[in-house]
Amino acid sequence: MDTSKHIQVVENINEALMTCELSENIGLHAGTSGIALFLAYYNRIIRQKTEVSPRVMEILEHNINLIESGVRLHTICSGISGFGWLCEHLRQLSMLNKADTEFLDDLDFFLYVQMMSEMKAGIYDFLHGALGVGFYFISRFDRKDVQQYLYELLAELEKTATPCENGGVKWISILNGEPLEKGYNISLSHGMSSIAAFFIRLHQLNFETERVDQLLTGTITYILDQEIHTKGNVSCFPSHSKESDDGNYYSRLGWCYGDLGIATILWQAAAVLKNKAWENTAIRILRHNCKRRSLTENGIRDAGLCHGSAGIAHIFWNMYLNTHLQEFRETADYWMDVTMQMAKYDDGIAGFMTWRTEKLGGPVKETDLLEGIAGIGLAILSHLNIHEMDWDKCLMLSK
Repeated sequence: MDTSKHIQVVENINEALMTCELSENIGLHAGTSGIALFLAYYNRIIRQKTEVSPRVMEILEHNINLIESGVRLHTICSGISGFGWLCEHLRQLSMLNKADTEFLDDLDFFLYVQMMSEMKAGIYDFLHGALGVGFYFISRFDRKDVQQYLYELLAELEKTATPCENGGVKWISILNGEPLEKGYNISLSHGMSSIAAFFIRLHQLNFETERVDQLLTGTITYILDQEIHTKGNVSCFPSHSKESDDGNYYSRLGWCYGDLGIATILWQAAAVLKNKAWENTAIRILRHNCKRRSLTENGIRDAGLCHGSAGIAHIFWNMYLNTHLQEFRETADYWMDVTMQMAKYDDGIAGFMTWRTEKLGGPVKETDLLEGIAGIGLAILSHLNIHEMDWDKCLMLSK
């Protein structure tokens, strides 16, 4: 791998994020907190500095000022719990100290109320609902009140689960906004794979282990039952469950929907519950997806983490480090090369643009983590340094 080109792209991304305008979106995936996350890791990997840079401190102060002025959106993607996760993550990296995060104590009860309100309304969505706040609380597990909040979220998940005849459990959710359509979402970004990821992390914390393991087993059982066994099918899983898709069993290649997110969570579940069959299934799914190289067929139109080439590269890189299977490394390198080729726009940011349909105005400049250059930069940094991967906990890719 020619690291010089990768380093130059990272430098270009850093330069752009050092001077970009900061929005009023303080979230982790779609806002300023994702920018700060990239800048923190850039400093650690490229500059080999462990302290918070002035630009990161500027972003932290910017976000706190917005909260003090009335920002009350709670989600991990675009709101307070995403900013809170960033602060706790920087503390765990020893870039902030405990005193720096004490302001979160005053926000936790508000976030708990919002989380339970969303859960009781059936909005468990990781990016935009209850589960994202739950993941924030996991990062603050050392606080007793937070453990009670997690207990109540677990109880509500248990209460709202629908049992299946084969021992599986499932949760209904909103699939599309207009017209309102409900169904069973199995994706990592918005669906049951994120519920499984939540149970996996509770298991790691030895929290209500018997209940958690039973729910995790049921969730994985349901997700596995959605696999498509039609010969020649492009993907192993549909975007939603087979119950929801009306025979349309295609899913794109990416973090947000489809095989890669499901296989990653299946691998994690296999590890914590020591289930060799699940582990073998996860590897089989990933091997199938190593063969999916067509940008057009797989819906790859940009480099973003959510559904672009950098996200695919990072998932395969992460799984190579877990399995040491060379085909995963080769696939990761392939998609990282595609990512480098995406830096082709003279009017982009560091050469990148985020795809939008012509109806929505065409490609746009994005700085955020999920669809923009902050996330692309983080994926490249992890490709350069395998010892600095913890940032992807915010995507549920590492435990």
